[in-house]
Amino acid sequence: MVGGGEIGTRKVENLLRAGARVTVVAPVITDGLSGLAGAGQVEWLKETFRADHLEGMFLAVAATDDREENIEITHQARESGVLICDASSSNDSQVIFGALHEDDGVTVAVFTDGRDPGRARSLRDRISDLLSGGDS
Repeated sequence: MVGGGEIGTRKVENLLRAGARVTVVAPVITDGLSGLAGAGQVEWLKETFRADHLEGMFLAVAATDDREENIEITHQARESGVLICDASSSNDSQVIFGALHEDDGVTVAVFTDGRDPGRARSLRDRISDLLSGGDS
């Protein structure tokens, strides 16, 4: 994971639920990521991204707030043979994350082909309410 903001935090949480070992590369991270790092659930490299961070990685996620940096990370990942998710561009991604709801043995994933993550989250929340007996 390159980027330690809210988007990166959500993606890290999804990766952890899937059983991934996660390294976060970012000079600054959210409190949520800091807690995960403090608990040993993720490794935090308090650095700016370098191409050598991709060595030995299977998947990279570019989730910085700088579109040009995400483009460079995406380019470096492709050059290194590492799968890439560019959180700022579904067109440049080989992997797209859905909005997930997991509860009581049920998993629901909503995808909008990366075009409208906010809509995917909204639909996921409405489905979650329906599954829990809500009125949405």
